[in-house]
Parts: sequence; C-alpha cells; structure tokens
Amino acid sequence: MSKLVEALAMTLAQKRGRARLMVRLPHWRVVFDQARDPAFLDLFEAYELTCNGLAFWITSDAPKRAERIAEYEVLATSLELEAASLATARTKFAKHGR
Repeated sequence: MSKLVEALAMTLAQKRGRARLMVRLPHWRVVFDQARDPAFLDLFEAYELTCNGLAFWITSDAPKRAERIAEYEVLATSLELEAASLATARTKFAKHGR
C-alpha cells in the first residue's frame, strides 16, 4: 500500500491525535509522521479522545469536574509516555535493521 493511500486511510481522530502528540512531543515528530501500524494508530485515536474529554471537563460545571479533569490529565500523560516508548522502540528497531 502506498504512503498516500495509508495516510488517507487514517481516521480524523487518528490524524488529530497524531498532530497533538507531534506538538506535545516534538522530539518524536518524524516517527509519529511515519507511523502507520495499528499500535500507533490506536494510540493516536486514544489521545485525541482523551484530549476531547479533558476539554469537556474543563468547561463543565458538573460536581465531579475537578476529579474528572485530574483523571483525564493522568490518562493524557500516560498516553504521552506510551507514545514516547513506542517511538523509542521503533527507533531502536530501525537502527538494528530489523
């Protein structure tokens, strides 16, 4: 499958999540841009959904607002760490020619 076809196959949520991670973790921008495997795509989508959830709770006036914001911030940080871990593994894998 060509790179163009693969890029078009990404969902909007995956593209937005990837863009958010590229801004948040600029060191891994190239790796994220080239990533097309399911682990990265799922992570990109999860990050987008998490950021949307966080934005919702930030503007909410619900009684549990502060708790939910804290939960979504922890989740976002966890996904950022996972993204960096996947990017690191991918870079090491590529360097060893596998």
